[in-house]
Amino acid sequence: MFGFVQANPDELNTEQKQRYRSYYCGICHSLGENHGFAAKLGLTYDMTFLAILLSSLYEPLESEHSARCIVHPIKEHGYIKNEFVDYAADMTVALVYFKCLDDWKDDRDIKGKAYSALLASSYKKVREKYPHQCGIIEKELAVLTEIENNNEPNPDAAANSFGRLMADLFVVKDDIWNGYLAQMGYNLGRYIYLADAAIDLEDDIRKGRYNPFKNITTNAENLQDTLQLVLGFVSQNFETLPLVQDIEILRNIIYSGIWSEYNRHLNIKKEKNNGQRTT
Repeated sequence: MFGFVQANPDELNTEQKQRYRSYYCGICHSLGENHGFAAKLGLTYDMTFLAILLSSLYEPLESEHSARCIVHPIKEHGYIKNEFVDYAADMTVALVYFKCLDDWKDDRDIKGKAYSALLASSYKKVREKYPHQCGIIEKELAVLTEIENNNEPNPDAAANSFGRLMADLFVVKDDIWNGYLAQMGYNLGRYIYLADAAIDLEDDIRKGRYNPFKNITTNAENLQDTLQLVLGFVSQNFETLPLVQDIEILRNIIYSGIWSEYNRHLNIKKEKNNGQRTT
């Protein structure tokens, strides 16, 4: 369900690409330092966006480092450390842990079950540190399971639940910005759920799985207006925040990257389906 909230690298300059990558690598290093190597495998760009957004809003103390790793064994790469990078890493653990459990429940994915077992102790640590956020994740994923089991035809029911989950992940401080951040997280969560459902529509219909769009259309391309409307709310929420630091990277993600990634997923599905039809 994750992977849509990425930058469009073709529209970033060299400095912006490096800065964006430094946040991504910072989360990776935080996962390794706090949760072990296995946690790094769950790294997503969605939480990179959250780290950049919160860092831009609050401008915490940050430090820049460089290191080699398995992915970059020869040349050192730069990475950023700050409190929101660590927070994004912790939320990555929580979300990936439950995604793996969901993959096991839906598809009997052995890899998902095995990976969730590897993350179990890390999730326990994250839950002790962030009981509110983790409690909301558990609550809303239970709601989502009930919605899917009841084959709820209204797409808003599931999208709103995932929106509430994301809303709480965006709120890290009790201040004047928490309402704005919660609203943005809510609408972005709605988009992520609906975009994922659109991408999976044909597969879900074919396999008899729940999809909130299956009673509306059988073609994901017909859902672009719906997704555009939801992203319109995200952009409105985004523009209300007093962001300066890394603003061009954030705008790239909201206005370009998020669509390019959705279209990339859609094209992959098309090519896969076309290949199946010709064999």
